[in-house]
Amino acid sequence: MYSLTKKRWQAIHNRDADYNGSFIYGVTTDKRVCCPSCVHGSDTHPEDIQIFKTNDEALFEGFRPCSDCQPFGELSDKADLVFRVKEYLSANYKNRITLESLSEDFSVSSGILHRAFMTVAEESPQSYLLRVRMFHAKKLLKDGKDSVALVGLKVGIPNLSYFNTVFKQEAGVTAVQYRKQSK
Repeated sequence: MYSLTKKRWQAIHNRDADYNGSFIYGVTTDKRVCCPSCVHGSDTHPEDIQIFKTNDEALFEGFRPCSDCQPFGELSDKADLVFRVKEYLSANYKNRITLESLSEDFSVSSGILHRAFMTVAEESPQSYLLRVRMFHAKKLLKDGKDSVALVGLKVGIPNLSYFNTVFKQEAGVTAVQYRKQSK
């Protein structure tokens, strides 16, 4: 995430379209994410703003795109499916989720879902789910005192060995080292 600088606040408050594409912002009061030129910009307060680098970062935090400014752009049918699945994964990452259960939940074949994800997001649904889980694991390790095993459980990876392997691949260090470096 970015910080809310004076320049970014001015861009939001003045609805400056020149900043569209350089960041998006979330409004914490209604979990809406907008581009800087959105009509809602002048109605917000700095304490209610979170600045994001990417669309996925906003989704990981539970924000939904504004229907007025559409910060993620117009979505094709494939992109809409991928977006809805990403929203679902971001909200349900703690649960056991398989490609088969996703395809059932979204009434498409697992092959269609996987190909749509690879085309639109350039990663598989499973890779995206792991990224969401690692995002939340990093937050829990930074902010909490839970054991590494409990952090793994909380993000939907009950196998400690697998959690440690995936975490090290994602972060470049073990979960214990990450916690130490974050303090």
